[in-house]
Amino acid sequence: MSLLHKELTYTLRGCFYDVHNALSMGYDEESYHLALEQRLIKANINFQSKVTSYIEHRGTKIHKFIVDLIIEDKVILELKSIATNFHPTHQLQLLSYLKHWQKDLGMLVNFGKSSVDVKRTPFSEKETTLTEDYSELEGLIYLDNRKCLKILRKAILTIFELHGLGYNDTVYKRLVCAELAHRDILFAPQALIPVEYEGKIIRHFELNHPLIDNRILCGIIAIKEEITPQIYKMRTYLKAASLPIGILVHFGKEKLDIIGIRP
Repeated sequence: MSLLHKELTYTLRGCFYDVHNALSMGYDEESYHLALEQRLIKANINFQSKVTSYIEHRGTKIHKFIVDLIIEDKVILELKSIATNFHPTHQLQLLSYLKHWQKDLGMLVNFGKSSVDVKRTPFSEKETTLTEDYSELEGLIYLDNRKCLKILRKAILTIFELHGLGYNDTVYKRLVCAELAHRDILFAPQALIPVEYEGKIIRHFELNHPLIDNRILCGIIAIKEEITPQIYKMRTYLKAASLPIGILVHFGKEKLDIIGIRP
């Protein structure tokens, strides 16, 4: 199977190495960005720099994306100048850009080490599935809880249907909150979780998960390799806040998981 945009990316790699050879290591990301722009112009490669776009939902701008470079309307470049290896959040950031701009290839480029580090990231929309598991909530779904859960489920499925999978958790939290507001259900975008030590509350921990009608905590995560640690965290939060029901929503790579959790 041939590489996506093989000739273009080969030329781009040469540009990356030329910039790094000229500047060496030690500068900030903006310096390498400007130098790369000049090298792309010299190579007669068309590009757009620092392109801004928004995710919108129900007519409201939810999240702003600023992509470093779009090359020949085909490849997205995300530039870094860090002394370490790429972090998983960098990969998620690039995947979000690829999904939003509907491009099939991105490249993470790090100028901050002794040699240029380049990571190719292909992207394609995949067939998605839905899994729901409310078995832990048996005996807890009373009338009021059932009404809240029904509205929450509809809000989550609406986001899934309209926006699909591929964004990071920050984007999905904002989308779900926007949909809950549209459905006119009482909720707080964050929950204050008391931290108790030896019988004394020492502080309140601000948890960036929506709390629906003061009764259901909704944990929203995205593109995790393993969600079991998130389930244990949800149980901790539910117990500390004396909440009876939690819903963990995982917008994964190819699957949406909705899981009911009790303390």
